[in-house]
Amino acid sequence: MRTLWLAAIIAASGAVNAAAADLQSRVWTKTPATTEAGYSWGGWYVGGNAGGSWGQSNVSNAFVNGTTPIANQQAIAAASPRLNPDGFTGGGQVGYNHQVDRWLFGVEADANYFGLKQSRGFTAPFPAGGSFTTTNSVTSDWLVTLRPRVGYTVDRTLFYATGGLALTELNFASSLTDTTGQNETASLSKTVAGWTIGAGIEHAFTKNWSAKVEYLHTDFGKQSVSAPTFTGPGAATGIIAHDIDLKTNTVRGGLNYHFGGPSVARY
Repeated sequence: MRTLWLAAIIAASGAVNAAAADLQSRVWTKTPATTEAGYSWGGWYVGGNAGGSWGQSNVSNAFVNGTTPIANQQAIAAASPRLNPDGFTGGGQVGYNHQVDRWLFGVEADANYFGLKQSRGFTAPFPAGGSFTTTNSVTSDWLVTLRPRVGYTVDRTLFYATGGLALTELNFASSLTDTTGQNETASLSKTVAGWTIGAGIEHAFTKNWSAKVEYLHTDFGKQSVSAPTFTGPGAATGIIAHDIDLKTNTVRGGLNYHFGGPSVARY
């Protein structure tokens, strides 16, 4: 019996030593934490926007020829106004982004209601006697832009610059009456092309939804229209040439839905 107990103790001691040696030979490592991949701005998106616009339109009225005394012609030209139209803007946009590391390259097109309008009347005396009244108005009802975008991303926040083509319909109307019975009316309604440049900030608050705020400055250049002056129902007594330009500023907020795209390209 004593021999059996001694054999059992020796066997158990050997098993303990073997297990200890086995534990020392193993290398224990901690499972690495799983990290979420960086947010990708790549792919197509659509959205809407709303905001406000204000602008500046310089109008010049000048006689090309006519029987009106030179001093009176100069008085009418000096009355050329500066209009400051403003209004609400709202519409939609569609675009595509390609992201390379933190840099974003994309293009965006938008179509907006553009409620810019202002009208101004002016009455003044003629140096040669009598007086005249002019009325000028400018409106723009819609705006379309096509713009490349270049930006820098900080995870879910995008800082970008943009610029490109702008289109609008420029509507202009002018009238002149004076105490000699002379009158003139001129109008222009034309789709005009210009350029736009701006910048913005966009933040993705979910995987598919982002919100942005952006500023755009737009310049549509100068347009011209001429119309004859009449005294009563008689023949034309001269021609007045009108030049009109339009520059606008827009601040708007927007909401975009992103369909997703390829993962961020890294080079």
